[in-house]
Amino acid sequence: MKFTDRFLQSIKPPEKEYCIREGHGFTLRVLPSGVKTFQYIYTLNGKRHRLNLGQYPKVSLAEAREKFREAALLVGKGVNPQAEPVVAKEEAPFTVADLVEQYKKFTEQHRAASTSRETVRTLDKYVLPAWSHRRVSDIRRRDAIDLIDPIAAETPGQARGVMKIARAMFNFALERELADFNPFTRLPAAVPSIKPVSTSRTLSDAEIKFVWKLLHSANAPGTPETRRALLLVLVTAQRPGEVTGMTWDEIDGNWWTIPPERIKTRNHRQEAHRVFLSPLALRLIGENPNYSSYVFPGPSLVAPLQRHALSHMVCDERDGGRPTGDGKKTEEMKEYFGLPRWTPHDLRRTTATKLSELGCPDEIIDAILNHAKQGVIGVYNRNKYDKEKKEWLTKWARHLEKLVSEKVS
Repeated sequence: MKFTDRFLQSIKPPEKEYCIREGHGFTLRVLPSGVKTFQYIYTLNGKRHRLNLGQYPKVSLAEAREKFREAALLVGKGVNPQAEPVVAKEEAPFTVADLVEQYKKFTEQHRAASTSRETVRTLDKYVLPAWSHRRVSDIRRRDAIDLIDPIAAETPGQARGVMKIARAMFNFALERELADFNPFTRLPAAVPSIKPVSTSRTLSDAEIKFVWKLLHSANAPGTPETRRALLLVLVTAQRPGEVTGMTWDEIDGNWWTIPPERIKTRNHRQEAHRVFLSPLALRLIGENPNYSSYVFPGPSLVAPLQRHALSHMVCDERDGGRPTGDGKKTEEMKEYFGLPRWTPHDLRRTTATKLSELGCPDEIIDAILNHAKQGVIGVYNRNKYDKEKKEWLTKWARHLEKLVSEKVS
């Protein structure tokens, strides 16, 4: 029946409680005391519910109907009108510290161990102290310039490295919709001193002989580990970070197998890389002293020599008298050993160039350098060229030994 005010006013107190239904769950409950209460009776998720809408006439019939309609709409959406209202919690701000934490985990999973370590070191030393509690969305281009400028004033190379890692982190954030833009994009235009330098440097024969003899001299710069690692880059043509991270377990006879997790290009190919170790390379590696799992251990012995230790040894200008770690002291020396600017990675490029001059085919050089094959060849040609690696790295080692035995010009 359809409720009206006239009908509701005519209802007398009953001897016992009863309910009158208008329809669709809209109900009037009448008590012996004469109290009349509007109710909405509904079923949700298989369970019967009763919602009080107010007492008549304190709550009018029109008001009760409006409450009923609102509740019925919620039930139609699967929402219980009697449930506690959910108070939306304000989201905690996404800070640079949060982004750094996520990016560290990403690099640990998807980058070579040496790259991951350098990323963690750089972010902890330069980015977190400046921006730890700031929102990622608040970091602007001006902030990036203010971060890089003071570093560039002292060491442009270090500033360039910080910029590259921070830029990569913000690209990571962009790809995951954690940031709206990258404040480090095209930053060298604002800080000219961090513009990339030429990467075409190769050492001449005279420079190779000079570096080789210097690092074998009585007062050679650096520690024995850094010297041997640097020369092994030249002998094997492998990346400096892969050389410094070498473990004794990776060496089996004349072969060094670099596992995928230590290879810079492991995102593209989950494959180990085999490097032939010539007698010259094995002499640089030496015998296992059994006090570290690393061929070139760092000061703690439980971690490898850091890749940047090689760069530091090359570019540092020494006044003399500095301990080398083997009981000797360095002599006064200009940065880059007094040669035109060069880096440890230039030794890898030098070896590739010299192999080409010796007649080594480009395809074999790429195999030695562990460059990915391009296009269809990369899919179908699975030859690892071990025989050819052995042949040409042996030829290079013999050529190098002959070269360095000659008088430095």
